[in-house]
Amino acid sequence: MKVEYSVTTSHTREALREILSDPVFVLPRIFKSIKNVQRDRSSYWGSASFLGISHEFHGNVYTSYSRIMYVFQLRRREGELGNGRIVFNLKSEGSLQIEVEYEGWMEKTSLRVLKRWMDEFISVIDEEIRLERIKRKI
Repeated sequence: MKVEYSVTTSHTREALREILSDPVFVLPRIFKSIKNVQRDRSSYWGSASFLGISHEFHGNVYTSYSRIMYVFQLRRREGELGNGRIVFNLKSEGSLQIEVEYEGWMEKTSLRVLKRWMDEFISVIDEEIRLERIKRKI
């Protein structure tokens, strides 16, 4: 499954790069099922519950000048795995392209929910980033 979105924002590329490369900021805002996220440098891990089914996730964040990529794996039990990635392409000032790819455990079930979560994320992203910039004094 792959979904793509284009977003217009009022923030600079530098501010977007700093905030969108933080898994503690990004992941719970996209995936509403996430209960906690921890990070250590470019690695992150945590737990979530989707439709009453608890699972764990872990991954890495890769950041370049114009791209932020989250690579992750979900695991419920031995053998129930899912792999995915979230890519933020920082286009020209004020333009952001978001791609979410996932395959594996619960792929078909989660597509509709993921689209709804992404629509919600996109509708508030500009304001959420503004508030985070104030909090971090960026």
